[in-house]
Amino acid sequence: MKKNALTNAVIAGIAGVAGIASVANAVNINPDGLGEVLVYPYYTVNGGNQTLLSVVNTTDQGKAVKVRFLEGRNSREVLDFNLYLSEYDVWTAAIFSLSDTGAGNLVTLDNSCTAPAIKTNSQLPQLANGNRYAPFLNYQYTGTNNDSGPDGLTRTREGHFEMIEMGVVTNALEDSLDAITHNSAGVPADCRQVQQAWNTLAAPGVAYWVANDSIDMDPPSGGLFGAASIVDTVNGTMFSYNADAVDSFSVIEQHTSPGSLLPNLASAVTDVANAEATAIVFTNGGLVTATYPLASAGVTFTQTGSAIDSVSAVFANDAIFNELNTTASLGADSEWVITFPTKNFYVDRSAAPAISPFPRIFPRTGTQGTAPVDIDLRVFNREEGPDATFCDDPDGCVPFSPQPPEQIGVIPQLLWETNVLTFNQGTVTGGSRIFGSTLTANVQSVDFGVTEGWMRLGLYNAGATSANGPQTHIMREDLAGNNFYGLPVSGFWALSITNSNVTPGVLSNYSGLFKHRGSRTYLPGTP
Repeated sequence: MKKNALTNAVIAGIAGVAGIASVANAVNINPDGLGEVLVYPYYTVNGGNQTLLSVVNTTDQGKAVKVRFLEGRNSREVLDFNLYLSEYDVWTAAIFSLSDTGAGNLVTLDNSCTAPAIKTNSQLPQLANGNRYAPFLNYQYTGTNNDSGPDGLTRTREGHFEMIEMGVVTNALEDSLDAITHNSAGVPADCRQVQQAWNTLAAPGVAYWVANDSIDMDPPSGGLFGAASIVDTVNGTMFSYNADAVDSFSVIEQHTSPGSLLPNLASAVTDVANAEATAIVFTNGGLVTATYPLASAGVTFTQTGSAIDSVSAVFANDAIFNELNTTASLGADSEWVITFPTKNFYVDRSAAPAISPFPRIFPRTGTQGTAPVDIDLRVFNREEGPDATFCDDPDGCVPFSPQPPEQIGVIPQLLWETNVLTFNQGTVTGGSRIFGSTLTANVQSVDFGVTEGWMRLGLYNAGATSANGPQTHIMREDLAGNNFYGLPVSGFWALSITNSNVTPGVLSNYSGLFKHRGSRTYLPGTP
């Protein structure tokens, strides 16, 4: 018998603690903010901004972590490396640019071990103050990897990033945990040991992870949390957020070389024997468990089954909600960051069709450089308006702007994997006002009399009443034959206020950041 959301909720309520324990090995977004995978929905170096980041290991275990930065158009990798955290360790870094159009770069003054080295790497470029930095790279979207989007380094200037725990570091054979553990001076005992363990030119006994990457590794155990801050030092604003913490991602260690693009978000595995990845999702007051098959009974790093759906499920929303404020007397600006953290796995394909729930591919040939998704927009002021005189279409009445005459009535779309939705900014040239983003769409809510209020952004049945027809977004069925409606999404609302009237001659800037709220739908079968 197929289980629906209500059935799962009843089971969970009756089973109590025992019921929760039965789904302990299930991918979930940990409400306490600790996990094995951290998803940071936005970074930018546009508009005079830089992005500061941190990750904290709250456990008494060493951690091997894959750090991955992804550009915003198609989530192609721009920098990957391995990070080795000792017990109770913290690692910090900053993303910056040397010019208004140059690449993003990563700099760290932290002593925690990375492979390859960053802080002490004499092969990396050097700032005037002597600090080494790692430039973001365009190799994954140029040449034979061209994906029809722009191929310049400017593309690396905004996107999102993730950290995936590959395993717990131990002292089983080579004392790797001792090597990464900080001494009384706050410096790891021997970062070079774990770096040379990946050196293919080193002696076999030294390059022990080249020979066997599971040496001194146990399965991941979680306990990581992270945060990021987008800082404009000139205007004096800082937008800070907590990373989304995905827990119980893998029951096996997935330790790979620094040059590997694996593990990734499609590497989830919660049951090796049955080759499955199960997600547990809080939906409409109940707990839903959804199980998806891996590619085959043999669990490998290259599974191409539905494991990615277990991660998409925990991010799935049929709509998201947040506020907006562009009141001129406050000097207020609002921007929404909307990131689809798993979209690449569904749309980055050489030929149609895309994989549900995404409807269109990001083609690897041509010059399109987008994979649009249709959305609904419903905007409200703080007094339940606008009324019918402003909007007579309850399913989606606010267009993007500007709109050429031939596009009036076309369904609004988000084009990329990381999107910045602006409000009342008209045609965005040279970057949006807060984040300097070039991956933008604008909602001209002032045309409907709304400068402050809130908006519903629908992700399931977009454009249902439009002459262009609806575009429904529904995930693939889980093994119980049920679906999540909508799209996997993360992000936040950023509010900036400029006040020049507090003190004569003093310009006061205020900033706030608020995570999106969302609704979920999980039903049997395909409607």
